[in-house]
Amino acid sequence: MLQVFLDFRCSVIERRARFKLSQALERKHIIEGIIVGLDNLDAIINIIKETSGNRAATAALVKGMKFGLSEKQAEALLDITLRKLTLLERKRFVDEAESLSGQISKLNELLSSTKLMFQLIEQEAIELKTRFGTPRCTLLEDAGCSQLEEIDVIPNEEMLLTLSEKGYVKRMKPNTFNLQHRGTIGKSVGKMRVNDTLSEFIVCHMHDHILYFSDQGIVYSARAYRIPECSRTAAGIPLVQLLSLSEGERITSIIPVSEFAEDQYLIMLTVNGYIKKVSLNAFSAIRAPGIIAIQLVPGDELKWVRRCADDDLVATASQNGMVIVNSCNKLRALGRRTKGVISMKLKERDKMASMDIIPAPMQKDLQKLSESLRGRGKDIGPPWLLFVSESGHGKRVPLSAFRLSSFRRVGLLGCKLLPDYRLAAVFVVGFSLSEDGESDEQVVLVSQSGTVNRIKVRDISIQSRTGRGVILMRLDYAGKIQSASLISASVDEVSSD
Repeated sequence: MLQVFLDFRCSVIERRARFKLSQALERKHIIEGIIVGLDNLDAIINIIKETSGNRAATAALVKGMKFGLSEKQAEALLDITLRKLTLLERKRFVDEAESLSGQISKLNELLSSTKLMFQLIEQEAIELKTRFGTPRCTLLEDAGCSQLEEIDVIPNEEMLLTLSEKGYVKRMKPNTFNLQHRGTIGKSVGKMRVNDTLSEFIVCHMHDHILYFSDQGIVYSARAYRIPECSRTAAGIPLVQLLSLSEGERITSIIPVSEFAEDQYLIMLTVNGYIKKVSLNAFSAIRAPGIIAIQLVPGDELKWVRRCADDDLVATASQNGMVIVNSCNKLRALGRRTKGVISMKLKERDKMASMDIIPAPMQKDLQKLSESLRGRGKDIGPPWLLFVSESGHGKRVPLSAFRLSSFRRVGLLGCKLLPDYRLAAVFVVGFSLSEDGESDEQVVLVSQSGTVNRIKVRDISIQSRTGRGVILMRLDYAGKIQSASLISASVDEVSSD
């Protein structure tokens, strides 16, 4: 490497010296012609006076045999002004010619001596060291034979990911949507295709593996940064550009995974009520064409997928407002190619509406808080089940109002609904609390027209299981509530819009 560097420096010095030598020789040639002209000034002036133009004057000076001028020297003489015809100016030209002769001699000597080139290389290196003597600010590490991958240069930042019913996906910065008050119209999530609506709205990180579960029970995987970043008003890109989806296949649930932990599971729930628990490790290596996540019965489709641990609780709700809360360890871990068990006995024309998880570590902390509130005459402490109906109504119900019940039951009534409206979503809230014991979470509501409203959970009143709730979002021109998502209040600073 040193030898290659020295060869390169020698080549640079040689090219530079030859360039300077050609310039010095050309300049010396011009100066010599000017000195000849100044020594024969009267004859030169007479020749110029007898000519009719610049070209003729140049040709006459070149033909003057006693001068021996070249064309370039003749042109240089013609360009001299009267003020340079003094004896002092002649001395300056003579001194410049002598200086050029010395410079030409040194350059020729340098070009003919490798030793002089090495001495110049050393001298220039010392000058660079003196001039740029600041210590290195970067750290050089021995990375072995590993190669730099694309993910190594991408910051693991927080991001918002949206998915529409027709399979258009995009990621946005967390501060895209400002916080709004309950009952406002909301801000549009962006341009939507004709007859398209938003189905998923999640918070994840750039390095996360995003698991895409389709209605046909197939799961696909891709890194979050593979999704192009878009503005709020952009429509996004179709998922078929990222995933190998079959014709008519739709993505119904997306799960961000940063690490495939051994004690973590995925719980899957279908529209007709089949529920199944599968180890998260079963999805650590997913081929590009996707793999089977659940075996579906004819006419059924996979709709909800959530992460859980054995000690967590799972809450499932139907479109008629019926709720079952049970422990995840009551579900036996199954393989990917199974259909699971029945989660709830559904009445005629009823289907499943939502599913959410209550993590075990948070249950203990919230139980202590609830006991302290109960001692002060309050039995409305966290956690709560947040109900959101298609009519835009919502409420919170204390989780303590629901006893644990087995699967394959009818369940308990969780929300009273308006006629012709169904339950849109159910969330467990109250895990992020402020100093006053109220929720710090926020809920994002998305209407069928693509309008988004983001409000504080604490602004939603706490009611009984038979309550109808309060208006969360006006839907005069926005149709019904299509989907709802729960996000942390730390996504951005709280501000009114």
